[in-house]
Amino acid sequence: MRHPVDAGARQRLLEAQRSETDALRKVEAAGKGCEAARRRQAAADAKLHEAQRGLVRISGSARAALLLGVDEATLRREMRRAEQPRDEPGTEPAP
Repeated sequence: MRHPVDAGARQRLLEAQRSETDALRKVEAAGKGCEAARRRQAAADAKLHEAQRGLVRISGSARAALLLGVDEATLRREMRRAEQPRDEPGTEPAP
């Protein structure tokens, strides 16, 4: 790599490198924020599915589906999907 000979060019290069470093830090921070949001979403989903399982245990799947306003087959499918292990956090299980 050639180094700039002109002092102004060197200064512009340094400013560009600083801007690039700052932009990279922002990308990394945003990525961490997204990952934290995915973890919170996964925890909320787990609570929802556990509550639904509890309702199914208490009321049965037909009554639970009626109370939740969903089709019984859909509720059962969601229950099975929630019990499947996930490959990566934040990804949906395969249909």
